[in-house]
Amino acid sequence: MKNRSLLFSFLLPFLITIITISSFYTIYSYFETKQRLVNEINLKTKSILTQLKYALPHFIDSYAINEYKKLIENEMQDSDILAVIVKDYNYGKIFSKEFLQIGKIRENDQILDIDLNSVHQMNLLSKKFSYTEVDLLNESDIKIATLELYISDKNLKHNLNEIVKKSILEIFILSLFIVILVFLIIKSLILKPISNIVNTIQNSDIYGIPKENAPENNRVKEFNDLSKKMNEMIFTIKDLQKQIIKEKDFISNIIDNSNVIVAVIDSFGRMFKINKFGQEFIGYKQEEISSKPFFWLKFLHKDIQATVGNIIEKAKSGNLKRYYKASCISKDGEEKIFEWSNSVRNKSDGSMDYLVLIGIDVTQKELIQKEILQQKEELELIFNYSKDGIAILDLNTKLLNFNNSFIEMTGYSKDELLEKTAFEMLVDKDIDKNKIIIKKILEEGFITNHEETFAFKEKRVFTNFSVSLLPNKETLLMIIKDVSSLKVLQEQSKLASLGEMIGNIAHQWRQPLSLISTVASSLRVKSEYDMLKKEDIYEASKSIVMQTEYLSNTIDNFRDFIKGDKSYTNISIKDVLDNSLTLVAASLNNNFINLIIELNDDLTIFGNKNELTEAFLNIISNSKDILKTIEEKDRFIFIKSKKVDENRLELKFLDSGGGIDEALISRVFEPYFTTKHKSQGTGLGLPIVDKIVRERHNASIEIYNEDFIYNEKKYRGFSFKIIFERLNH
Repeated sequence: MKNRSLLFSFLLPFLITIITISSFYTIYSYFETKQRLVNEINLKTKSILTQLKYALPHFIDSYAINEYKKLIENEMQDSDILAVIVKDYNYGKIFSKEFLQIGKIRENDQILDIDLNSVHQMNLLSKKFSYTEVDLLNESDIKIATLELYISDKNLKHNLNEIVKKSILEIFILSLFIVILVFLIIKSLILKPISNIVNTIQNSDIYGIPKENAPENNRVKEFNDLSKKMNEMIFTIKDLQKQIIKEKDFISNIIDNSNVIVAVIDSFGRMFKINKFGQEFIGYKQEEISSKPFFWLKFLHKDIQATVGNIIEKAKSGNLKRYYKASCISKDGEEKIFEWSNSVRNKSDGSMDYLVLIGIDVTQKELIQKEILQQKEELELIFNYSKDGIAILDLNTKLLNFNNSFIEMTGYSKDELLEKTAFEMLVDKDIDKNKIIIKKILEEGFITNHEETFAFKEKRVFTNFSVSLLPNKETLLMIIKDVSSLKVLQEQSKLASLGEMIGNIAHQWRQPLSLISTVASSLRVKSEYDMLKKEDIYEASKSIVMQTEYLSNTIDNFRDFIKGDKSYTNISIKDVLDNSLTLVAASLNNNFINLIIELNDDLTIFGNKNELTEAFLNIISNSKDILKTIEEKDRFIFIKSKKVDENRLELKFLDSGGGIDEALISRVFEPYFTTKHKSQGTGLGLPIVDKIVRERHNASIEIYNEDFIYNEKKYRGFSFKIIFERLNH
């Protein structure tokens, strides 16, 4: 149906109503006027007939034909009379006829004598409105003539036409007036407010929402209320639009900036939408991807293109596979694994509208899972085939699981071990100490290189073990190593060092003992020759006392080292180093090794003097063994100290022994690793240094080859740089 304007819709009913009413009124007036005119004509006809009927017989009997012609002509002045004809029987007898027809007729507004032979006049008579025939009688009641009166409807028609014209004009004027009046009223009270509302609605943004509010200054209350309600709706819609746009932008930003591919495919296989991440990975723009159906198949391996390509048909038939994994290849050949999630959106008729695909990059996940599986297999191999004992404990150290090496180490059966705790197998069953160990594990997550002696089923085993809190926070992983043989080797290494020290001490004592012997011999000779003076005795005794003090100090240092005191106190790094050098000085001299010392700074730390002495001796001994292999003139050991800050001190040991292979530096602190011949070293010295420095004294140690110049000569040597830190205790 064709839309009509509001004005037309309002005016048309008014116009039809007015025209209908006016038409009915006109018809009514027409028929009423017609009836009135007809009645008037009938009355007039009767009147004329009466007059003629009264007057004509007299003239006819008198044969006064001219007189009654005048009478007829006079009556013909009435425009409603078409013709008056008299059939005069008296005159007819004169002419031997039945009658003589005399009369007048109105033709083209002229009154003419009647001519019965005139076809035109006969036609006029045939179109009469009314016809009346009256017999005229004389006084003797003898029929002397017949009067025929023809009445015309020309005036009647004219009057009726005038009435119709007048009515039409009146209807037109009235309709026009009413239309204009109604138009003005409608325009002012209805159309203008509606037009304002329509204009407000038509003046909309790209989303079809009006840009401005509708005017609220209408004279009609209902339209004002309508405008207010409409403005409230506009405000609500705009507010909702802002929220929708905000949410749409938010969702679009999430989709575009998320690390997943979001794509939409229509029922023809055209990927008409793909997010920013998808475009960037694939290397094609949206326009290229949506340029033709199934363009996206080139992103897939050829062997799965046909299978995945049927996704549209499967979606249409309702057999869509919602979840699957498939690799995706970019324009540059980069391949990633995606986990796809698919969903179909249907039209109202149930047919497929489009397909939404969401691809999550699981390449890293797949690699991690593969690595986890590989690590799991490796861990299972390590757990099952490790030479070290591995056990899973609860927080009370009850054994939950363990490997074969642990079973072999303990000598217990599997069932026996499942009834035991790790701490109950310790030789030292110090409950408080064990609680401290568990507390440290729970707080720090682990303990490492803890040494304890276990009393297993048939033997005591000296062990080194580490315990870690597993991620579930409910179980512990213990890795235990039998280091009984290592302990023996360490003691052997220490005894070897002690043997060397004893030799050094013997060498150091030779000069003081020789000096004491010389002084005593001198006193004896002087006494034999009576040359001994009091001053000689004083000087000799002074010299002997000084040498014996030196010997006593040497014995004290050696005794302290042998005693193996494990207590921790505040100690000076410089004092510990001086003590160490006292023990090794003779050995260095015997091997013609030059010791260059620059102890510029000192630091007091909380530590164990004997342990640090052992560490320093092992470092110096390691350098000494290397330096013994080069020329005597190039044998140097440099020891320097400097403060890093108020709480840290750097102590550096550097030799001129040529360094070691760079590829072997990372293995220096590994147990049993040595670059010397088996007869010259056990490979335990430097691991002991690492353990004492880092684990026992919370210091850091760095080892590296260093090139330097000394006495204008280039050297390359191996450097130990230790950073000690003052800790509050």
